[in-house]
Amino acid sequence: MKILVVDDEKTIRETLKEILEDEGYQVFTEEMGSRVLQKVREVKPDLIILDLFLPGTSGMDVLEKLNREGLTDKIPVIIVSGHGTVETAVRAMKLKAFDFIEKPIKYEKLLSVINEAVKRKTKGTENRCDYSNLPLRQAKEAFEKDYIITVLRKFNGDLKKSANFMEIDISNLYRKLNKYGINQ
Repeated sequence: MKILVVDDEKTIRETLKEILEDEGYQVFTEEMGSRVLQKVREVKPDLIILDLFLPGTSGMDVLEKLNREGLTDKIPVIIVSGHGTVETAVRAMKLKAFDFIEKPIKYEKLLSVINEAVKRKTKGTENRCDYSNLPLRQAKEAFEKDYIITVLRKFNGDLKKSANFMEIDISNLYRKLNKYGINQ
């Protein structure tokens, strides 16, 4: 399996490359957002790890381009950022990012998310709903359910941390879990 790591920090690129190669992945790296699409066409990665803050073209701009070209339906994109906000995470998920991981990266968490992405890809299932094919109310609900599941995964099912991250009270989170049939 081929992974493309996009980060402007050389030490992060090298560390991720070493860790992922030890796990048996073939790893390619890129530091400039403006060269990512070209690199994707050359390498044809199975997964992309994308930093949001890149020189020139930002990681969010890269994600938008990947999504516009339909590549996020085929290639899971894991966003990493040391300066992420709830709004940034929501925007990334709307652009079909597979997951959002905060820096400093916990490598066990990253490997877990990569394994989940690989499982979903090999099963041939899409990781996100195409909201544009749904009426607005259904699209909002489908997105909210995907978002809640993703945040819960991010915090390993910790409801208190998830509610805090989503900036809602925990009783509201319980109601949403029941509404969408999300088991905890």
